[in-house]
Amino acid sequence: MADLLIQPGRGAGTRYQDLENPADTWHWLENPPASATDGIPYAFIASLGDVSRPAPFLYTVELDIAEADLPAVYEWYEKEHLPLLTSVPGCIGGTRYKRLDEGRPNLLAAYRFERPEVNQSPEWIAGRSTAWCERIRPLFRGTRRYVRKLIA
Repeated sequence: MADLLIQPGRGAGTRYQDLENPADTWHWLENPPASATDGIPYAFIASLGDVSRPAPFLYTVELDIAEADLPAVYEWYEKEHLPLLTSVPGCIGGTRYKRLDEGRPNLLAAYRFERPEVNQSPEWIAGRSTAWCERIRPLFRGTRRYVRKLIA
């Protein structure tokens, strides 16, 4: 069963709208009921910080990682990347998920922000510019990043 169900454009979850494309709305349904099956299902991997409630802004990073490379990416996220980024002022917390339906991209990171420009701060940029980050980044395929605002 999914820990997160994203229903693009429709659904019963908390709604987040892409800042650059307002027509792109995600219904973000955490701990969905078994009856909710329409959407993109994800399994929880890890979280850090306060992820107990919707945030004013949600920064999502979708990554497509080859299965053989997942252990290295998971280690980097757990030991460096998630702790560094969730410690940036304005970042409330972050959660990582793995897609369950074999679709691509297969990983999702979601950071809860107080304001939309947190990922442009010097602290955020430093957190994603480490030597380990530079070694891991070539494993990413088809990366998609969005800043979304809470609309309901």
